Amino acid sequence: MLNDLLIRKLPVPAQGVAQHPDGKVPGFGVRVTANGVRSFYLAYRHKGKNRRLNLGRYPATSLQKARGKAYAALAELEDGNDPSGHIAKADTFSGAVDAFVTSHCQRHNRSSTAAETERLLKVYFLPGWKNREAEAITKADVMEALEPVMKRGAYGSARHAFAAIRKMFNWMVEQGMLEASPCRGMKAPGKPSSRDRVLLDEELKMIWSSALEIGLPFGPIVQLLMLTAQRRGEVVAMAWEEVDETKGLWTIPGERTKNGKSHAVPLTASALKVLAAIPRTKSPYVFPARGKPEQPYSGYSKGKRELNAAVGMEDWTLHDLRRTAATGMARLGVAPHVVERVLNHVSGTFSGVAGIYNRFKYEDEMLDALQLWAMHVASLTAAKKSEG
Repeated sequence: MLNDLLIRKLPVPAQGVAQHPDGKVPGFGVRVTANGVRSFYLAYRHKGKNRRLNLGRYPATSLQKARGKAYAALAELEDGNDPSGHIAKADTFSGAVDAFVTSHCQRHNRSSTAAETERLLKVYFLPGWKNREAEAITKADVMEALEPVMKRGAYGSARHAFAAIRKMFNWMVEQGMLEASPCRGMKAPGKPSSRDRVLLDEELKMIWSSALEIGLPFGPIVQLLMLTAQRRGEVVAMAWEEVDETKGLWTIPGERTKNGKSHAVPLTASALKVLAAIPRTKSPYVFPARGKPEQPYSGYSKGKRELNAAVGMEDWTLHDLRRTAATGMARLGVAPHVVERVLNHVSGTFSGVAGIYNRFKYEDEMLDALQLWAMHVASLTAAKKSEG
């Protein structure tokens, strides 16, 4: 493989030109003339014809930069283009991205992984670095590019973007296109140590509209999580026999609740509307597993990824909907003990002796609280429609 010491020591031919191919990049090498001029080249075939591309003289053009041009040219060739008309962009970060995606990602990764890596690089880094030389990008530049993503709380997106750019720079080092990666020594962007996320109204609005967009089965699950403030496992395993649509009541049996106590959840008109739109099947479950009607839905990861893509936000969990509903009801003036009853908590005002002697179910108060919350959610979605 060519290196700077070897290039400087290449013998000068008595006449003509001597070619010294690289042992790393196909078709890439150094030509030395009888006058001692050293220049980089790329030999290739396009439409059945042998061609040679001049990549610059050494040392004015560094070995790393010439290799970058060679990779960009080969990427163009893979797309069926003659690289002679596109080689100039290899000097830029844009050209390096194209070379990395074509020469590495599309050859060694699954198509979905290659597409996602390309998307991350082009969304988070290309706009600010498009015409910059890759070797001029610093650690501070990487941090600056990720800072806006971190500020909006999209820690998951920041980590994925950092992984993509680190992978690309490491590949460039391996290929001899860079001396060192600017990501070397950097840690992946962090995230809050505790889960205390309360979703903003704007985020709730996007999640609701996206849940409508993706439809069954995950969309209605998310809507009911938002409207009832119950746990994920309780909503997903909801059985039709637990729901009394006439009384507007959903009774979760004790074997399915965290505290082992049955829990009667008042259903608002909004929640009943979501349930009414779900087709009845032979399955006992409201959300049966695909192809297994005897089991409840279990495709959380796939459903969440689809919803994240529709929302354009990754750093949130389904449990955040429960926490947000509880916080929202309190903000709307609902008493703490009523919020705890909605959540089926046995701590706080219902712990110890108070919990034993306080048998009042608060169903009317719970219904009022959930109606207030449902009205708030409805006001957000109505605003979304009016904006459209």
